[in-house]
Amino acid sequence: MTHPLQWARTAVARTDPRARLADRVALYLEQQLPPDEYLVLARHAARDGNDRIPVVIIGPDRLVVIEPRDDEGDLVCYQDHWYRRVEGGDAQTLGDQPSLRARANALRLRRDLGTGGFINVPIEPIVLLTRGRADDVRSSCVPVVAGIDSLVRYLLAHSSSSAGPERTHALASALAQNIKVSVV
Repeated sequence: MTHPLQWARTAVARTDPRARLADRVALYLEQQLPPDEYLVLARHAARDGNDRIPVVIIGPDRLVVIEPRDDEGDLVCYQDHWYRRVEGGDAQTLGDQPSLRARANALRLRRDLGTGGFINVPIEPIVLLTRGRADDVRSSCVPVVAGIDSLVRYLLAHSSSSAGPERTHALASALAQNIKVSVV
């Protein structure tokens, strides 16, 4: 028998393209990153109860918040306002700013980790373009990576810690634990 919450999550994922994209990206990253060093969470529920964070990668030296975008074409970011270049040199505004959302999600994780006892863990927000090309994204407040294979290479190249899987699991546990309040 299927649990009602599991059924509801599956139903939402089928109708929400952003949820499907997050699941697809997380599954691919789980297959490509070393499982003893990285944990990949799809649609992580932060403690503030707001929208789910699409993809969180827990590594031995940091957390990475991925904001995937599935837009096609040449994408441009001017001071965190995103556009798609169209023929004739015009630009079409995108409905939201993925760089700002990635940065906000990183701050949400920072608050969750602070309550779990991990205050100084680096958290890196990244915008992932799964189909689009990063035409001019230099003024984005977060790094922008075009292509999921490029993201895997980026993550592996920027791993600097020799901490073991125990630290990765401790970080995951800190995100999963409910806030504990002591009353004296």
